[in-house]
Amino acid sequence: MNILNAAAFAAIGALMEILPRAFPSWFPPTHADEASCRALWLDLMGAVQMTVGLGYLLRAHAAPFLARLISVAPAGELGALPLPIARGLTHH
Repeated sequence: MNILNAAAFAAIGALMEILPRAFPSWFPPTHADEASCRALWLDLMGAVQMTVGLGYLLRAHAAPFLARLISVAPAGELGALPLPIARGLTHH
């Protein structure tokens, strides 16, 4: 997967989430609780699509960026911890 694929996954997922709300007449209720199976399916699959796309972008780009950002930050006086003095060992 690359950035374009991940962005397309997220965009299609967002579209799948928006469709039942934008065009409710396309999704008539099919059960006694006035729910539409098609709308529920699009909601679920839209969430899955967005999770896949955004998850890839976070894992592949945001996490390495944050790691690089943290690694270039200068260590202050509190950044380096001194090692404890070993007791019971003799120094030669």
